[in-house]
Amino acid sequence: MLHQQQQPLTAARTRDLAVLYRELRLAAGGPRFVRLTGEPWSGKSRLLRQLAATAHKEGWTVASGRVPRAGRTRPFEVVADALDDHLARADGTLFERLGEARTRALAPVLPALATLPGAGERPDPGAVVRALRVLLGLLGERGTLFVLDDVHRAGPEVLDLLDHLVRHPPQGPVLTVFAHRAVPGGRHLAAVPYDAPGVRHLALGPLPAADARALLPAGTPPLAAELVLRDAAGVPGLLHALARGAAPGPSFHATAELATGIPPVLAPDSIDLHTLSSLGWRCACAAALLGDPFTAAALAHTAGVPVEHALAGLDELHAEGLVRPEGAAGTRFCFVRPAVRALVHHASGAGWRSAALGRALEALRAEAAAGTGRSAPGAGPQDGREEGREEGPEEGPEGGDAGAAGARRTLAAHLEHAAGIGLEDIRALALSARGGLYTRPARSAAALRRVMAVGPVPVEVRLLLNKALVLSGRLEEAVRGYEETGPRSHEDRLPGGRTDTAVWQARALRWSGRHAQARSVLDGDGGLPPGGPAADAERAALALEPWAGADPEEARAAAERALRTAPADDPGARAHAYALLAAACAAAGDGESARAAADGAHALLARTGEPERAAHLEALRWLGAAETGLGEPERGGRHVERGLAAALEHGQAHLAGLLALGLAEAALAAGDTEGARSRIRLAAALAEQTAVPALADAAREAERRTGAHATGAPDTSRLSLLSERERIVTGLVGEGRTNQQIAARLDISVKTVETYMSRIFKKLGMNSRTQVAHVVGLSANIR
Repeated sequence: MLHQQQQPLTAARTRDLAVLYRELRLAAGGPRFVRLTGEPWSGKSRLLRQLAATAHKEGWTVASGRVPRAGRTRPFEVVADALDDHLARADGTLFERLGEARTRALAPVLPALATLPGAGERPDPGAVVRALRVLLGLLGERGTLFVLDDVHRAGPEVLDLLDHLVRHPPQGPVLTVFAHRAVPGGRHLAAVPYDAPGVRHLALGPLPAADARALLPAGTPPLAAELVLRDAAGVPGLLHALARGAAPGPSFHATAELATGIPPVLAPDSIDLHTLSSLGWRCACAAALLGDPFTAAALAHTAGVPVEHALAGLDELHAEGLVRPEGAAGTRFCFVRPAVRALVHHASGAGWRSAALGRALEALRAEAAAGTGRSAPGAGPQDGREEGREEGPEEGPEGGDAGAAGARRTLAAHLEHAAGIGLEDIRALALSARGGLYTRPARSAAALRRVMAVGPVPVEVRLLLNKALVLSGRLEEAVRGYEETGPRSHEDRLPGGRTDTAVWQARALRWSGRHAQARSVLDGDGGLPPGGPAADAERAALALEPWAGADPEEARAAAERALRTAPADDPGARAHAYALLAAACAAAGDGESARAAADGAHALLARTGEPERAAHLEALRWLGAAETGLGEPERGGRHVERGLAAALEHGQAHLAGLLALGLAEAALAAGDTEGARSRIRLAAALAEQTAVPALADAAREAERRTGAHATGAPDTSRLSLLSERERIVTGLVGEGRTNQQIAARLDISVKTVETYMSRIFKKLGMNSRTQVAHVVGLSANIR
């Protein structure tokens, strides 16, 4: 269960509580009305409890009620919960002032009045509503706080009461506050519009990042902290639940892995769903087993209930803010938060899941077959169109094949662990792996391994597996995979041909720190070197790696070639090339060209959809490096932060580590030493998670430089590698001079300065002027 009472309020919730306190003070001069909304576990009930406690201390009469779990239909039950104790203690004067007719109208619905005349009669809802309005005005001498919680589960008579109170406020100092869950795609309580006159609407949104981070328990490991913050999405109660399972740290997973298949165990116990009816809980368990997205028909089959019962269960889950329709058609549904789906999945019970899994597979197989129109199974992409297209996202929820794509995705996640699979199952696994390559690479790798376990497979499957391993951070496995696959003559008929394979092999080697081997692959290794924009982009990246002996001029030439040949209709590839060019120009000291290229990359990325950006996330690493090198570390940090969030979201583990280091560089350049250290710790955790020594070494080197920067002691251990002339140039860089200013100072050409800079970068193992300035300090310290 979720218990937030012992946790301090965050800054955001403190501000929300202050709004309620202000309304309480204003209500002392006349009736006020507040509507409090938010998604499940956002902190509504806690704010109401604190408001009630303060009002009670100040002498207000507090009448607070909460709608019970679904299924109870006694009229005005929440009102009775709020008022019954007060009426049981009231003396006769209250009822005299209320009047005999109103008291008689209330007797059938308030147990405290069960001995009074009219208690056994059928209630008149209209008379009850009018009587309650008068009663609230008489209840408290100082004032009355009337609180109704969880009214999204209330009956129509309670909604009529709220509407009546808005249109005809009680007499005297009365603050009426009602709270309900905000439902995506729906509007609760139409009887009380959000913009009704006299109603203050206080909507609790997700917590800001700083507030959410402050709620994490002390000592939460860096990677676990990032995943908890990501999965909780700023919802306080959900964050508390996930944080309980965060130590010593969960395995790295993409958000999409929470939505389908067997999700990782996120917390030792489940979130609090005791308000669901037995049907609602059964449907929630069936939906969690199916995974996102799911249909009502599949839900009914999995839960073992008639479709009309499944629809009723879906209505309840939607009203509770747990699921939402997906797409404009609204025929498919998914959980509002993938983490909630994962928690419900593990709370459903292993025995129940085992029995229901067969029914879920039947439903998903039927939907996948109906969507593709196939009666005979296939072993993978069967025609040239599918085989020849580049890997990309699956058809979206609005696409023509949306139903089949969603069914394939959820089916494939289950088939990874299925004992026996057929040819159509293999096809579903292969298509799902291709579609999720950049957004759930670990899941794609698992699907492809399952395909390979069945029997001999085409080389395309093996090469796709290698890509998934690279993206998910399993670099050693990927390197071995490329070595085992070896050069294949028939690669020429694959998308990108030999170039595609060489680029990905070089990337695996570059990211694992084997820069010489990566260069050998890109040079052709005895054969023809790969060409095209992807190969040139990889050459530029290799030349920019600070641990590979950075060569900005080589990087610039390669990036310019990549930009010239990148397809005009591929904004992601062009943005990547622009970002590489910006980083190369900034490292070479050509600020004007770097700024133009950075602006070009930024403009293209702004027009690129999230699925396409997921294929080119490293562009944000280089764009951030360029901005930092141009002396704008805050702007550079924002780019890298966006890339890091996306890499964590999509499960691109090793790239997340590189981006974390890039963010540390930007923080250091901005003077935020502690911020730099926190990101270095995250990079070190990702290095341990992916077992990549080169990333761990880079994190240690960054930590060492951070320590030197914090103490103000420049690291001169590598300065002995520089010639006297290079030392002079480096000192001028430390003073913040541009290449043009250095050329004028030393009476040499700008081209000569660029040559010196290229040598300095290579000898010092750096790729930006900012790094040089941080290490060598002012020129007086290095001459």
